[in-house]
Amino acid sequence: MQDLHNEVTGLRRQMAFFRVYAIVTSVFILAFIGYGFRKSSQDDIIKSLRAEKIEIVEPDGTVKLSLFNKENLPPAVVNGKKMSRQGGDEAGLMFYNTEGEECGGLVYNGKGKNGKGQNELSITFDKYNQVVQLSYIQREKGDDTKGLTVFERPSFPVDQMMATLDSIRSKVKNEQEQQQVINKLKADGYFGYTRMFAGQQGQRTGIFVRDTKGRIRLEMIVNEQNEPEILFYNEKGEVHKKINY
Repeated sequence: MQDLHNEVTGLRRQMAFFRVYAIVTSVFILAFIGYGFRKSSQDDIIKSLRAEKIEIVEPDGTVKLSLFNKENLPPAVVNGKKMSRQGGDEAGLMFYNTEGEECGGLVYNGKGKNGKGQNELSITFDKYNQVVQLSYIQREKGDDTKGLTVFERPSFPVDQMMATLDSIRSKVKNEQEQQQVINKLKADGYFGYTRMFAGQQGQRTGIFVRDTKGRIRLEMIVNEQNEPEILFYNEKGEVHKKINY
């Protein structure tokens, strides 16, 4: 009987020891896990990042957003193909749709000296056949433009337009002559036309509406003398009716 009592007492002591051991071990394990999570969350925080270009991509590598400086303007992506594009001093953001094609962006540049200069900022939202752009252009001479513009693109694909520009740049080496050829295409409507502008042009503020050929047809504005007026234009760009208030 005495032996049985001693054995039970020993088992109780062992159980008490294992209970304490389990509690202490559990505390250490929980503390270790908690520290690990805390350390991991701190490691995910980047306080400062310097880069010339950053891309946000989907798991399959499709680019959804590109942040770039003026030396890293992304190529245009059309029908899955990367097309070269000639930029100026723009830096900013580009947005891409689910197919990886450009669908809008924010670009800006500026330069000045002795308190004078010019700045350009535009936010663009692309559609398959139309572009909406919010822009601000500050010029040295003071003829600033700021407002919302609606462009209408031609019916043919954008990659055809980009191929035309590449062809001009490869065949015409002089930059001034290149620009003359491009300006001629613009005047002929090859790149599409501006259909509407709502904002300020110089000292004139209002809505400026153009027809399918890019010709100004209607202005509803407050003019340089702070007078409200509506102007109707004919196909030659001449005012044929004017309403003043």
